[in-house]
Amino acid sequence: MRAVTDAVAGMLRAAGVAGVFDFAPSAMLCAEPAVVHWSGFSRESRQDGEERGTASVEMLVVREKDAEARDAAFACEAAVRSSGRSEWNAEGSGVRILGIDTDAPTFRERDSSGRSVWAFTARLTVAREI
Repeated sequence: MRAVTDAVAGMLRAAGVAGVFDFAPSAMLCAEPAVVHWSGFSRESRQDGEERGTASVEMLVVREKDAEARDAAFACEAAVRSSGRSEWNAEGSGVRILGIDTDAPTFRERDSSGRSVWAFTARLTVAREI
């Protein structure tokens, strides 16, 4: 759901995070990106005209130094977790964000450029028009 990933990217940008992408850019394009990646939707209920469930979005935070990646990932996670959900409900998107929950960031890997990658998942309770 593009509206959900766009909302999460907007939350990060509003918190002052630079280099927010919806794809993993090469180190030449952006040395320190924050990548918002769609992970899926799980329906929990269906009502007349909408379904409700959980949309999962994974964030990857990439930095040269591990401590900087960790700190940036925790800052990004706090920005998403504390964001007001109603301000990110785009008119006409067909999706309303009802709640936001996040996991604590964890170390993921060193990428092919030697940069440290930390990740966390945001689970957004959403109502989707059908």
